Parts: sequence; structure tokens; C-alpha cells
Amino acid sequence: MMLRDFRIGWRLLLQQPAYSLVVIGGLAIGFAACFLLFGYVAFCLNFNSSIPDNERVLAIKQRVNVFPRPDWQLRAPMQLRDVAINSGAVSEAAFVKSLDTPLRAGTELRALQLYAVDPAFRSIFDLQAQTGDVQAALTQPDGLALTQSAAAKLFGAEAALGRTVRLENTTLQVRAVMPDPPANSTQQYEALIGTGSTAWAERNSARDAWVTGMVYLKLKPGTTTDGLTAQLQSTIEASPLSQRVRKGAMGKGLNGRNVSDIRLQSLSDAYFDPDLAASRGGDAYGSISGVFGLAAGGLLILLLAAINYVNLATVRTLRRQREIGLRKLLGASTGQLLRQFLSESVLTAMLAAIAGIMLAWLLLPTFSSLVNRHLEGMVTPLACLIALGFSVIIGLVAGAYPAWLAQHARPASALAGRGNSETVSGLWLRRVLTVLQFSSAMALSAGTLAVAWQTWYASHASPGFDPAHLLILDLPRDSEGKPSADAILEQLRRLPGVQGVATISEAVGRDGMKLTNLVATRDGGEIPLEAKFVSPNWFEVNRLMPVFGQSFNPALDPHDQSDKGGVMLNAAAAAALGFATPQEAVGVTMPQGFRIIGIAPDLRFQGLHAPSKALIYRVRPSSVAMIRTSATAEQAYEMIDPLWRRNFPNAIMALTTQETVLADRYAADARLMRILAISSITAIALAAFGIYVLSAYSVQRSRREIVLRKLHGAAGKHIALMLAREFSVLVGAGAIIGLPLAAVATQRYLANYTEHAPVGVWTLAAALLLSVLVALLATTRHTLTAMRMSPLLALKD
Repeated sequence: MMLRDFRIGWRLLLQQPAYSLVVIGGLAIGFAACFLLFGYVAFCLNFNSSIPDNERVLAIKQRVNVFPRPDWQLRAPMQLRDVAINSGAVSEAAFVKSLDTPLRAGTELRALQLYAVDPAFRSIFDLQAQTGDVQAALTQPDGLALTQSAAAKLFGAEAALGRTVRLENTTLQVRAVMPDPPANSTQQYEALIGTGSTAWAERNSARDAWVTGMVYLKLKPGTTTDGLTAQLQSTIEASPLSQRVRKGAMGKGLNGRNVSDIRLQSLSDAYFDPDLAASRGGDAYGSISGVFGLAAGGLLILLLAAINYVNLATVRTLRRQREIGLRKLLGASTGQLLRQFLSESVLTAMLAAIAGIMLAWLLLPTFSSLVNRHLEGMVTPLACLIALGFSVIIGLVAGAYPAWLAQHARPASALAGRGNSETVSGLWLRRVLTVLQFSSAMALSAGTLAVAWQTWYASHASPGFDPAHLLILDLPRDSEGKPSADAILEQLRRLPGVQGVATISEAVGRDGMKLTNLVATRDGGEIPLEAKFVSPNWFEVNRLMPVFGQSFNPALDPHDQSDKGGVMLNAAAAAALGFATPQEAVGVTMPQGFRIIGIAPDLRFQGLHAPSKALIYRVRPSSVAMIRTSATAEQAYEMIDPLWRRNFPNAIMALTTQETVLADRYAADARLMRILAISSITAIALAAFGIYVLSAYSVQRSRREIVLRKLHGAAGKHIALMLAREFSVLVGAGAIIGLPLAAVATQRYLANYTEHAPVGVWTLAAALLLSVLVALLATTRHTLTAMRMSPLLALKD
């Protein structure tokens, strides 16, 4: 390719601005989608790549098997750090403990990602200070290290180094300011103190109390993890806590399993770890198949856009037959023609790539929200150069077929006007490409409808109570982790418009705190039940009536933990305890001494993602307040905020509606629906454009046939039916390919729910109907042109 060829291509683009705008715009959409999705793939595949020797940096993950719903978490007792160091298998180890206390700078409280970390954390994660000394910040009792963004939150544009902040009653001095950790890193943080800091209240008791947090280890080169894993496992099983559990009643239900399972997870593979992806915090992790599925989606959209370019360029090449024939007569070689057409294609693709990169940059905040990841640093000079290099490849591939047509044009036929048709094989190739467009569009459309319908159905399914006019207020805990909110609860009850205030250990719809109680069965056995600690009036405030028996007496003292007011079960718990019917359990005094006073209605604590669990309700102090009020959320916030500041001056108030909490359970489904919807719209638009171009060429190619039919008495409707048959076959073939794929994908998606919306086949039928409608609209213009075609003018050609 020569510069002269590109100049000719540029002039041709300027001569036909409408054509150029359509071609470059369509390819730009494909490049933008591909750029964003491939950027996301790179973000995921390079997770933790900023950590030196990340394949040797390990995190301990633990699963506590006595929980009703055990899952893997990056949490382990602090003592395992010392065991790992003494094993000789690791060169460094660091314990990391999350602290939920906000920092106060002046009069303002700021909630930051604050961690107490061992000094070895600095070298394992290669922390570098922009100003100050990170090592000093993590070893001095009053030291504090802030990230750049955290420093801006606390002090604005002022220099942070040397400034002081308050953590409850402790003063800390900023001794280091660090760069923000990469967004694709497992360990995120905004502020760090040392584990020896005076601000960490648990520092003296952590070794004896088996305090848990994240434990990171750096394996020595050439060392395997098998022996270390076995040593850590035996240590935790031999711990006093595990021994008490195993020898107690809860240990009987383990059936030979460990009290806790321990594994080592390399940070190089942590993002795609299936154990962590299936946990409560699974939204922070990814699936390798899902990531590559998105990459395939990006390539598919680019392929659909490139198909449109091939169709347009083919029609344009056929219309340039006279030009091509004349150039051949004037001595143009085959190489020159190929170079010219490929140059035009590459230039078009490069211009589209530049436009696509700009479009991707504009859409990046929206796309980051869709995939729930921070991708702000994705548009880099290197990424743009790679995209431009990729556009050259796309240009060469997309321009190959039009260039081949130009090469095989015969000068005599072209100059006589008889060379404006492609070969039968070429026409069938473009028809196959159009079928691919429609099959993709139908599959995506049917999938979008299924996900949207199931998400709507799940989010509108009754949780078992009326969430309207209910607010959720998270209450702080005292130094021992116990709720400390009696005063504010009483003050809340006296606010105007408040109809009731109750507490529960965790809000309905959230899965943060899981409590387990061991309950004796009537046959002498014991089983673990998931417990919900509630205030005596919780059922009353939520307007819930027991299915059988009675509810708690609102006059009970929640601090009296003797269960003298009885307990309540749901139907699943009654069955688990061996009762033939739930009603049979009412009034029974269990071996532990408490009486079952009623059967609670079934509530969907986990939504439709998991079946209802066996639950026991007990009257206890709890840390989540539920406020039923006639005031709006904004009005309630204004009334509650002064009370909060007076009662908890060192805590930040978190107030939300119960409806928001319930909706958040399906946030991932809603994001998937939006991604599919955008992909579907793009695929449908590209398919519509593809069949529009194909219909234009078909009318041009069939002009003589149309004229002959008219001369033999064919009416306009007969011409329309002739063209419709051709395009209906293409749409039908697309349906045969795309709809079964959509049906399989829909069933796999619905398998994640315990209750399905009545999807049936209507989503497939709707996708087919939409594609037929799009095809009709796209071909209408050229069908009308064929119906109005004058036989006299056509025969002159």
C-alpha cells in the first residue's frame, strides 16, 4: 500500500459523504463495543498483576462448615500467620483486619476503607509512598497511611502529610500518602494503620481471641503449598474453639467433616476462583467463561458491523465496474487494483477505529456501571495503538472480497454495462452473513426478554411482608460487638409519623450476618438452625401474623436472653426438628427448655435465588432497626439525623428503604439485562442495515426479471411477494440457528432461581416477530421501488 492509494481512498470518501458516514459509523459502533469489552477482559485477566510475584502471594481462605449456609471467604484467624511463618515455607506474612470506624478530619466524618495491617503488608504489595514513609506509618503507634484519593476526601487540596485525624478517641498522624491501589486488585484500601497501632482496640486480645481477618503469605521460591495447607488445617482443627465445637452438639452434625476447611489461594488466580465467586461477596469476582463470553460478544458485534461494510463495499464495487474496466484498459495491474481497494478498506477501518475509541471514551462511565467495575484507566495510548493495529487487520479482511470482485472484473463486459453482478457463490456468501446477523439478533433479543422478565418477576415477588413505608437503619455496636442502641430506639418511636420501630439481626434481603443456633430435637439429636434475633414487636411492626400459635409478647425485655417468652419457628424448621406438621410444634417445650409459641410465616430472606431455610426466631438485642413511618425517606433522614449525631457522634448514619434493600438483591441481574438490551439493539440495527443493503442489491440485480414479470402481467403485489420470499428465507434460517441457542441459554439462566417467571416460548416468538418486523421495514423502500419500476426504463439498461 502506498500513500497515493490512501489519498485516492480519502477523496472517494469525501465524494460520497452519506456512504462514508454510514460505513464509518457502523464500524465505529463495532469498534467501540469491541474496545470496551476487550478492555474489560484485559482488566479481569490482569487482576492483581501489579503485585510482584503474584503467583507466589497467597491468601488463606476459610469455610466454616457449622454455618447453615457455609461459603468460602478470604478470612482466617490471625494465629495462622504465625504458623505459616514458623513453617519455613513463606518468606513474609501479613495479617489484615478491616475496621469499620470512620475517620474525623476537623468536624467532618469520612467513611474510608480502613485496615490494620502488619508491616510486611508494605513489601508484599509493594506499597510506595508519594510523600512520607509507609514503613513508619505502619510501625508507629499513631501512624496513618492514606491513599491519594483518601487524602483528598479528608483534606481537599491541602497537603495531608503531617496532618492529624481522629479515630474515635485516638489521634493519628498522616505519615505517608500512597498512590491508589489498582482497581483490579483483590485488596482494596484507602487508609492503613499498623496492627500495633493504639487505634486498633483488638490488638492486645487478638492473639488469644482468634480474631479473624485476611492473611497474606509470600511463598518461598520452589516451595509447594501442599505441606503448608495441611499444617494450617491441622492447626485450626486443633484450636480450642474448633475442639469445643467438635466435642459439642454442633460437632455431631459435621458427619466427619472439618469444623473449618482451609485452602491457599494464589492472588494471580483469585479473581476467577469459583469458591469465592459462589460466596456472599461473589460480585467482586468473575467467571472465566463469562469474561470470555463478553469478549466473544464484542467480536460478534464487530463482525456484524464488518459484514455490513462488506455488503456495502460489494454493492459499491459492482457499481464501479466501468471505472475498474477503464483502469484495466489503461494498464492498471492486478496488484495495483488490489492495493487500491485494500487501501480504501484499511483507511475506512482506521477512521472507524478512531471514532470508535472516542465513542468508547464517552461511554466508559456508563459501561463501568454496567459491569460494576472501575475501568476509568482503560483508555491508554497503548490500548489505542493496539486498537488501530487491529483495525488494519479488520480492514484487510473486510476489503478482501470487494478487492477480489474488482480484480475479476472484465474490461469489455464492464464498459458495456454487463459486469455489475457478482458470482452466485459470492451472493450466497453475503446471504449467509446476513443469516448470521439475524440469528445473533434473535438470540440476543430472546435472551434479553427472558432476563428482563425474570428480573422483573423476581424483584416484584412478595418477600412475605409489606416493605412499603419501611426504613432500614444500621445501628453501631459497642466494643464487644453488641448492639448499643436502646436510647435512640426509644427516641425514634417518638418521632412524628413513626408507627413502629423494631430490630432484627440482619435486614431482610441482605446476607451479611449469619447466626447459627444449635437446637435439640425430640429424639435426642441436635441440629443447627439459622437464627434471626428480633425485638419482641418485630412481627407486629411488619404486620405479620403467625401461621399457627401466637407471636412474641411486645412487653418482653429483649435483654433477657432466657427465652422465657418462647421462640418461633418457620415451617421448614418445624419439619427439621421432626414434627409431622408445623401446627404440631406449637406449644411444645423443647429439651433445651424453651417453648415453641408459634409458626412464623415464610419470608424470602434470600429472594428467589435460594430456597427458604429453616429458621428460629429469638428475642434478642439486634443491630438493624426497621422503622415504619408515613414520612418520606428524605423527611425521615432530616428527623433522624439530629438524633443520630447526639447518640453516635463518631459514626456515620446509614439509612435506606426496605424496598431498596430488596431491589439490591437483583442488581447483578439488572446489569445483565441492560448489557443484553444494548447488545440486542446494536445487533438488530446492524441486521436491519445488512438486509437493507442486500435488498438494494437484489432489486438492482433482478431489474430485468422484474420487468419481464410486469410485461407478462404481474401486479405489484406479485413483485413484492417475489422479493419477500427471498428475505423470509434468510430470516427463517436465522431463527433456526438463533432461537434454539436462546432457549438453551434461557434455561441455564433460570436454573439460578428457585421460582421462575412463566417464560415459556413467548420470548422466542417475540424475538422472531421483532426480526420479521425489522426485515419488513428494512426492505420496504426497495420493495416499493421494484413495484413502481418502469418496464421501459429498465429495458433500456
